[in-house]
Amino acid sequence: MEMVYIFCLAVGAPLLLWFAFAGDAGADGPGADASDSGPFSVISLSSVAFVLAFFGLSGVIGSATATAAVLVFVFAVVVGVVAGAINTAAFSWLRRHSNSSDVADSELEGSIADVALPISSDQRGKIIVSKAGAREQMTAAPADGSVIEPGQRVVIVRVDRGVALVAPLGPDLELE
Repeated sequence: MEMVYIFCLAVGAPLLLWFAFAGDAGADGPGADASDSGPFSVISLSSVAFVLAFFGLSGVIGSATATAAVLVFVFAVVVGVVAGAINTAAFSWLRRHSNSSDVADSELEGSIADVALPISSDQRGKIIVSKAGAREQMTAAPADGSVIEPGQRVVIVRVDRGVALVAPLGPDLELE
């Protein structure tokens, strides 16, 4: 049984290190994607890594003592499951209570921006838009085929795959 503990520790520990330094992207766990019906739609991969690592570590430590094999196994299972449950609960809480400074494309529609590089139907340009307290540069294309020079103000009509479709802001529409 000691080989099982060592194997679980050898698989779980590197996964824990991976998640510690590379993050848990793509392994969000329960409710992340309703269309996903694989085994990791119920429990995240990071929680599986916690279960494996702590099960293996507890088993290796318990095997080194003069404790009965059944007690070591039960102890290792309990420690592994508790570690996985704590991981799942902690990261679920963090996801629910985290704030993001990301601005959705739909939130940019109607925003006023300054043109940094010329925009025409032949070439995309750059705009600078302020949203959520941050200034961001975006690639822009004209919504109506017009030519827009640097320094002019534009309104973002919509954002399509990261490219802002903009229209010139006429003098009667200036909002200062």
